[in-house]
Amino acid sequence: MGTSIKRSCMNKFLLPLFIFISSLLLSNSVLSQTAEYEFASIESLAEQEIARIVLPQIYQKIDKKIKITPLPANRAQYEANAGIKAGETLRIYSYGIENKDQIRVPTPYYYLYTSVFALTSKQIIVTEKDDLKKYKVGKVSGVKHTANITKGLDKVYNSNSTDSLFQQLLLGNIDIALTNLSDGELLLSKDKFSEVKVVNSALVKLDLFHYIHKNHQELVEPVNQAIKQLQANGELAKMLKQAEEIILK
Repeated sequence: MGTSIKRSCMNKFLLPLFIFISSLLLSNSVLSQTAEYEFASIESLAEQEIARIVLPQIYQKIDKKIKITPLPANRAQYEANAGIKAGETLRIYSYGIENKDQIRVPTPYYYLYTSVFALTSKQIIVTEKDDLKKYKVGKVSGVKHTANITKGLDKVYNSNSTDSLFQQLLLGNIDIALTNLSDGELLLSKDKFSEVKVVNSALVKLDLFHYIHKNHQELVEPVNQAIKQLQANGELAKMLKQAEEIILK
């Protein structure tokens, strides 16, 4: 009789404990499936907006949900390095050399052209990097590909956005503006920049990579495999084309 009472008391204690532990494990399992990683992107750049459309689709292939927050370039880099963000959506190869806490996903999933823009009224010729020495050059602050190509030049001026960069062209404060081709062409479609032209559409072509903070390195290989598979079956090219059409419109 006493043994039955003891067993009954234990069951009354263990059953709620079992239910609690089971619900906790189930909750953790659900959370792991719906975990949201937040990445930084550079605001107001066409290629970054394209990445904001495409990268979540890549993560869907590995059953992960992500959020992307556009920030000024230097702020995006700071928050990614500090671990505030899980990484950055899209950066060039050298970004990984300069930022040791960021792991480069080995397979690039997009590219950019560093392009040269100037006023239609000016006779400016830029066929190679050394030609930049002749001019006052403008670029967007914190953008790596234009920072790299202007390294060592004396007359370099920074703007906060491509729009303000082109405004500097119109004001005559700079001779040429350097930015990504798609980003520049997007602004050329606006009436206020009708006096601006492309001088060299492809001064440099660079592959673009996704970067993940070392705290989330378990994502690197699955994401890399997803990119490779999407490239192989042609799906990535379709995704990029659709995103370009949306952004460039």
